[in-house]
Amino acid sequence: MRNEKLPWPERYRPESIKDIVGNTASVKGLKDWIESWITGTPSVKAVLLIGPPGVGKTASIGALSRDYNLELVEFNSSDKRNKGAIEDHVWKAATQQTLDGRLRIILLDEVDGLSGTSDRGGVNAILKIIDETGHPIVMTANDPHSPRLGSLIKKCKIFTFSSIEPKHMMDVLRKIVAIQGAELSEDKMEEIVEQSGGDLRAAISDLETVLVGEHLPEEILASRDIRRDVEEVFRRLFMTTDSGAARQVISELDVDHRELLLWLEENVQLHLLTPKELDLGFEFLSLADLSLGRIMRGQNWKLLAYVYDFLSAGIATSRTDTPFRNVQYSRPTWPLLLWQGKRKRDKKKDLLAALSAVAGVSRDRAIQTYGNAMTEIVKRSPRFRKTFSSWLGVKGSLLD
Repeated sequence: MRNEKLPWPERYRPESIKDIVGNTASVKGLKDWIESWITGTPSVKAVLLIGPPGVGKTASIGALSRDYNLELVEFNSSDKRNKGAIEDHVWKAATQQTLDGRLRIILLDEVDGLSGTSDRGGVNAILKIIDETGHPIVMTANDPHSPRLGSLIKKCKIFTFSSIEPKHMMDVLRKIVAIQGAELSEDKMEEIVEQSGGDLRAAISDLETVLVGEHLPEEILASRDIRRDVEEVFRRLFMTTDSGAARQVISELDVDHRELLLWLEENVQLHLLTPKELDLGFEFLSLADLSLGRIMRGQNWKLLAYVYDFLSAGIATSRTDTPFRNVQYSRPTWPLLLWQGKRKRDKKKDLLAALSAVAGVSRDRAIQTYGNAMTEIVKRSPRFRKTFSSWLGVKGSLLD
């Protein structure tokens, strides 16, 4: 049973390797390698999966662990991965047996992000563990040109994952739409696929936005291209601590000051890790927000130059201790959540109005007496959605 509270990319994560779409040769090679561990210890004890986000690297490992009933231990990029941590936690996972005797897969996500002081010695520690491991070690990376991969490649089988082909993505979206009991035009699904850039996880996330909100605002759909632009600019911004260079980098980003503020607010903590850095960074974000408020109240647009200074030079110079590292940025979530929440409230108002009219009672009484019961009935027995929606003359989605 899928957890309906999970975001859709997690809810519809492949349960079995046969559910993985695209990258057929790499998936088969990975499956054969896992099977070689089940029958013995292969000569190459680690693999490296290289490819962009959302193409099935981590999903394939999760699916294989379920198919073969293997224990999965994951260390992702948010974990501390310096020499000491790897030698302690990863070494124990790789060299000790499981309690029930099963094989264990050790997954190290985004090893191309290992860099700088905080990860010092991490790669060498991984190389040593590969030699000593009694379990399969799987690593993923987004950047095939990362210098951090050089020594790891010599110890690993390499499987390359490419962007998912549109036809495969369309098949997945159609399946999810059918499971949801929803309707969505082929044109809209094709639009979602096109904007995803081959990132299936991103496409499923956008599909959720469409079906939850019944329509997809153009600014949200366009944000997929904006995200790719932002990621490139942010990498360059956080690589420098020079004020002039930071201003130049931000000037090349084609988003307005309000959206830039939201992006930075969502992601600044990925690069500013110490309390001192975070304090400085959020102080500059606050000053930018304060200045924007003054601009809106007094229409004093001369202050906009200060806003961009706070969001470029201020943020860049806040990073005084933490080394730069490659990370994956997230688009701002709270504006989208606010929009989705508004859509849900609007839908609830429509339902209450219909119930109130049919029952001849107030809206408060309608939700207490009928609404909660009806939505619970539909949740347990979806076949009643059509009956209730026809009776009330409302869309079935209002009863979710």
